Amino acid sequence: MKVKHKEKAKIDPNCEIRLGIASWDDGSGHSKSFKYTWFDKNGKAARGGEFPVEALPQALDFAIRNGYISL
Repeated sequence: MKVKHKEKAKIDPNCEIRLGIASWDDGSGHSKSFKYTWFDKNGKAARGGEFPVEALPQALDFAIRNGYISL
């Protein structure tokens, strides 16, 4: 992921929420992704946790419908 925006996660200040160009982008800059980032013992961002920004609405709806979060 090429990070464009990031902020500290409210649930864990040692983690970040990131938005940017997806690692699978073809170079056009059109594929955007979201990542909940945690850091390894060396302070480097861990791999994984990245998914398309377009999947966020469905992911939130799914979590709400199954009682994991509420509005």
